[in-house]
Amino acid sequence: MTPKLNLQSLLKNTAVLGSSSIISIFVGLFATKFWAILLGPGGLGFMGLLQNLVSLVGLIVGLGIGSGIVRYGSAEIARENYGEVAVLRRAAWLLFGMSTALSIIILVVFQTPLSVAMLGSAEYSGYVALMALPLALSLASGVQTSLLNAHHRISALAKIGVFNSVCGTATGLGCVWVWGQNGIVPAVIANAAVAWGLSAYWLRREVHPIDRHVSWPEVVGTAKSLARFGIPYTASMLVGTGVQLALPALALHLLGIESVGFYRAALAISVSYLGFLLAAMGQDYYPRISAASDRPDELVHLVNQQHRLVMLLAVPMIMGVLALTPYIVPLLYTQRFAPAADLLEWQLIGDLFKFSSWTMGFVILARSGSKIYFVTEFIAGITTLLSSWLFMQSFGLVGLGISFVLTYIVYYLITFFIVRREIGLIWTSTNKRMMIAAVTAAAIIRLTPFIGLEYLRTPIALLFAAISGLVSLAIIGQEMGGWRNVPTLLRGISK
Repeated sequence: MTPKLNLQSLLKNTAVLGSSSIISIFVGLFATKFWAILLGPGGLGFMGLLQNLVSLVGLIVGLGIGSGIVRYGSAEIARENYGEVAVLRRAAWLLFGMSTALSIIILVVFQTPLSVAMLGSAEYSGYVALMALPLALSLASGVQTSLLNAHHRISALAKIGVFNSVCGTATGLGCVWVWGQNGIVPAVIANAAVAWGLSAYWLRREVHPIDRHVSWPEVVGTAKSLARFGIPYTASMLVGTGVQLALPALALHLLGIESVGFYRAALAISVSYLGFLLAAMGQDYYPRISAASDRPDELVHLVNQQHRLVMLLAVPMIMGVLALTPYIVPLLYTQRFAPAADLLEWQLIGDLFKFSSWTMGFVILARSGSKIYFVTEFIAGITTLLSSWLFMQSFGLVGLGISFVLTYIVYYLITFFIVRREIGLIWTSTNKRMMIAAVTAAAIIRLTPFIGLEYLRTPIALLFAAISGLVSLAIIGQEMGGWRNVPTLLRGISK
């Protein structure tokens, strides 16, 4: 039986993963200025389009291998069925080989239409074909990190995050520094190679091969099981994450290449500042609920516990970044990126619903299966696509931000309905109060400029950030038995 973790244990796991994310954030902040100066909005937008092309095709051919490894592997490891884990590992690499071959065929055969659709012109067809190399490397590193995730190697995943951020950024910037705009393609390839090399090293170091004879029929049978889970999962991701990856291409055709650069700039900030929570949810929370997927009462406890942690850590940061958005964008990039500020504000508000809904969405993936997960992602994807197209037509670039908020409100309602039906989820009174207070504060901050109080916007936002931060610190300190226990927690993290 999976032990129930208290807030202190959750904080330790989150802090281990978060330490790497914080370093990644600082590295990203350092590199952002150089990307902006070296490439400008147009170049940054083009690099983002190439990376999205790799991610989108990888999503299609990847067959959800990584998620399947974590889902099935976590459960088998919890039951100490290591023979099944050995079979799962071989099956995953078999599917990887098939996915890599398929990706090469897609990128080479369809290079021209993909170039027109994703990059805006047929002249970049050669670049599309070259993306087969970083795509293969990305698929391989995805298998390797998923195996580490299934074995719950939190420290190794954190180290990969740190070194990948530092080494990947250094190699990418080096390519652009030497070759200018022509270094964008080598930079994308170099980043993928670094990620593959690091994940391969730590997988060999942390997870030793299991000494068990594995027959071909066993491998094929397990591969089929992964595919049965992965194909509907891939369809779910295509209508969810796939739509998000296609948004820059939609912005390219509707608004132009510079708008893609503004969108990428805003997205980079909104993703990076809370990257440690994303890492913790995917690499700590998901394996735990996968292992407890057949125990509804325990899942209700885990969801409420995780949601409380998310609110305590995320809300003060969201309020703080929201307060300083008009100053952060020009500071991190250049004054040419100022249009990204309004878009970022909407994305920050949407993050409140995103993180809250993700605590429930992982339960759907772990317990309800791919079909129900597909329904939730399909509705969210259609909402994103239609609202983005409509709002960009009406409001321009900021329409992407409005669509982001609408999408995650809809997603929150859908996931809550499903999880409530599946496991009888009831939010604790603390979770309800924190969510209502956070949404109310964000709405007030966003609305002040529209009622003639723009000069009060930043002071009000900073006040909300300070209040939420002090409340969170007080609660965390109480749960830890007093701040005198912080050194003990930090020593545990350092190990």
